[in-house]
Amino acid sequence: MKGNIVYVAIAAIIGVAVGYQPFHALHAIVITGYFFFLFLRKRALLFSCLLTTSIFFLYINWVDRHNTTILPPDKTDFTVRFTTPVVIDGDRLKAVVRTKEKEDVQLVYRLKSEQEQTELSRLAIGMVCSFKGALESPEPSRNFAAFSFREYLRFQYIHWFVRPQSLSLQQCHATSLTSYEKLLTLRQQGLREIAASFPTSSAGIVQALVYGERAEMDDSLLAGYQKLGLVHLLAISGSHVTLLVGACFYALIRFITRETAALLLLVVLPFYMVMTGASPSVMRAVIIAMLFLALRYKKSAIPPLDAISAACIVMLALHPYSLFQAGFQLSFIVSFALVLSIPIMEQYSSAFVRLFLTTFIAQISALPFLLYHFFEFSLLSIPLNLLFVPLYSFVILPLAFVWLGVHSLSEVAGAFLVHLLEWIIEVTNEWVHFLAESYSLSVVLGRPSPYLLVCYGAAILWAFRRMEQRRYRAFVYVFAVIMLHAFLPYMNRHGEVVLLDVGQGDSIYIELPYRKGVYLIDTGGTVSFPKQPWQKRNNEWDVGKNVVIPFLKAKGVRELTRLIITHGDADHMGAAAEVIRHIRVKELMIGKGGANQPLQAALIQVAKEKHVSVVEVKKGDRWQDGETVFYVLHPDPSLSETADNNRSVVLYAKLGPLSWLFTGDLEKEGEQQVLAAFPRLHADVLKVGHHGSETSTSEPFLQVITPKLAVISVGKNNRYHHPHQEVIDRLKAQHIYILRTDEHGAIQYRYTKKEGTFTVMVP
Repeated sequence: MKGNIVYVAIAAIIGVAVGYQPFHALHAIVITGYFFFLFLRKRALLFSCLLTTSIFFLYINWVDRHNTTILPPDKTDFTVRFTTPVVIDGDRLKAVVRTKEKEDVQLVYRLKSEQEQTELSRLAIGMVCSFKGALESPEPSRNFAAFSFREYLRFQYIHWFVRPQSLSLQQCHATSLTSYEKLLTLRQQGLREIAASFPTSSAGIVQALVYGERAEMDDSLLAGYQKLGLVHLLAISGSHVTLLVGACFYALIRFITRETAALLLLVVLPFYMVMTGASPSVMRAVIIAMLFLALRYKKSAIPPLDAISAACIVMLALHPYSLFQAGFQLSFIVSFALVLSIPIMEQYSSAFVRLFLTTFIAQISALPFLLYHFFEFSLLSIPLNLLFVPLYSFVILPLAFVWLGVHSLSEVAGAFLVHLLEWIIEVTNEWVHFLAESYSLSVVLGRPSPYLLVCYGAAILWAFRRMEQRRYRAFVYVFAVIMLHAFLPYMNRHGEVVLLDVGQGDSIYIELPYRKGVYLIDTGGTVSFPKQPWQKRNNEWDVGKNVVIPFLKAKGVRELTRLIITHGDADHMGAAAEVIRHIRVKELMIGKGGANQPLQAALIQVAKEKHVSVVEVKKGDRWQDGETVFYVLHPDPSLSETADNNRSVVLYAKLGPLSWLFTGDLEKEGEQQVLAAFPRLHADVLKVGHHGSETSTSEPFLQVITPKLAVISVGKNNRYHHPHQEVIDRLKAQHIYILRTDEHGAIQYRYTKKEGTFTVMVP
């Protein structure tokens, strides 16, 4: 099998992928194509690969079938053991705990006071606590192309949140720690040492490099590294492990034999893996290092490609769900690409050319996976990696490890390295912030379809094959797929309306056929309440960053034709400034007189800074893009409205076969004004005003509009108890079908000129 383990690894990947995911036509194409290739070129491996695919297919099915909970949903009395470090962020406490039934659950507790925060900060791994509480199922993904926290937890065999009614140290007692828990405790102590020794601005970077922990990093800085294609530098990977193992090995052989040094490192590496978080990249690097060391101990060798392939098979056997993690995919695809490209590297003697080729090959091979998970890539990625990879590999990373060793011997001696590292990291961070905010040259393409992924894969493989022959023109095929990806929306005859689930707020995405226009009506926004300093979290949930912008980027939206703000409430426009900063907007549209409202005035200032034109609209205005005409029915400046809700911009448009009425937060008074101006107004689909408040959607309004379908944008378990039961009863009395984001998640209407289909995220 020497030199051929890669074919078995691919067979294992196919088995896991096909066994877990719903069967797709592409699965049949991939399986048929792969085994036909083996039949033609590697017939001796055909049976072993078929067997491997079958074994992993059955294995993932068995694992998934047994990945279920044994806890009753109505369980209220809990005795749990803390098996992971406790994380306190403002007024929230989180930890993974193990119940008496030996099932892991995610504990989440809302801290009630600063005193309680101080007391519970002493909770530690190994403590056993008893309390009354409730189990809660994790939310599924509620928006299209959004992160699924339920799936994320399920991949860790966690099926419940547990929320204690109260929690105190009096309910807890310490127990003896397992070896694994002792290592986790040492890791926490190391993280605290770094946090105490370094300023906040650089502590997160050092923690990421030494222990693989990025929780303390500033969100905007981490987003900057991600946007510029540099985030891999903050993950412990092959270069980290190679540097550490190489340094330790050559230090040890000064005192002991090579075989003994290899054996000693073999024993230590699994502990190092736990200490650094055991991420997919760490596990891959450690397994490969252990293979090389084991063979060195036996005075043998293994080809690098076989080592990577064996590591892949081992990781899938230990944790088959890891195949669906971005870290696993990126780690292995880049490793495979670099190893297979060794013949290309050997054609050049220049160190700079080799560094360029390494960076280029890594970025191109990762491109389909980056687009699938993050929807964009930066044109600066390759030149910045040429600068940052040597900086991190030969300066920052070695200094971090040297500091760790020196600090353990003498805090005074380590202080100099702290200042040096701090200066280098702060300068680096400033450049990352500056480039990410102003000159990222980020290209948003959106999430590629399965067929596009196949096109990317085929084009990249062909280009690399031709690259071995020094024929670089083949990369024109990769460029062609990128251009196809960019222009596909402009060839799509379908239009789309999506009510995003932004909690208690509104955000409606409209895309016309052939992308003649892309609009966003409101952006949602968190209504914040005053908090004391101890309650403020480092990682606050933000509807713009967490929902709206990822959705737009997943759609491949590089420019909004119009951002329409219906009125000045924070739950409708709170994320608008964030959208303008991250997505190019041609025109900001607000209601006439809206510029006098404080939040809208502040937004106009942001729009002017980004050179976005601002238009105030009123009753009677209209615009047309392609064949679609949008009519503005409200506000009417000649009328004296008192409530801001009744100044809402109301829009009417026919989208495909259905006419739509978008009402913002319009209440009864505003509805009467619209009916007085348009007494024959009819719409097939009504966006229910003010989230279904009892002050909106009056009986006379419904009798005139006569909608077939009502859509309600409303937060799950919201404090206002929207939608009001009276509104629901009115809609049902007129046999109007109801879709609502609190029950169905995001609501999508996909249409052509003659037909349209509604789908929801949560069935």
